[in-house]
Amino acid sequence: MRRTFPRELASIRAIAAYVREFMAGERLGDDAAGDLDLVLEEAFTNLVKYGRGARGDVEISLERGRDGVTAEVREFDAEPFDPTQLPEVDVHRPISERRPGGLGVHFIRQLTKSFRYDHANRIGIISITMKDPT
Repeated sequence: MRRTFPRELASIRAIAAYVREFMAGERLGDDAAGDLDLVLEEAFTNLVKYGRGARGDVEISLERGRDGVTAEVREFDAEPFDPTQLPEVDVHRPISERRPGGLGVHFIRQLTKSFRYDHANRIGIISITMKDPT
């Protein structure tokens, strides 16, 4: 299942509806949908806020396979920016001692089995496989 969304934060609501539609079609629960919502919201928000040179819509595909639910988030005409290479956030340090940023990627790492980035021919692809809900 694949959809495109305008590269604007207002698309978050439509992305959440897309996730709910997909999860209902796959007969997966609300907990799994909530985790996938959060992961896609964070990935999409990072593309909108920090994407370099990217233009046009963002394409999101969802699939349920042997390894679980996978998602691909594609941006077009984009400079490389690999969020998987961002440093880990030390969530045990007091907030006053932390630098802003990085919590979205931290949540993605916590909720996924795999989190990959590829870039070729000016297309950036974030590939995610969700952890099985427990």
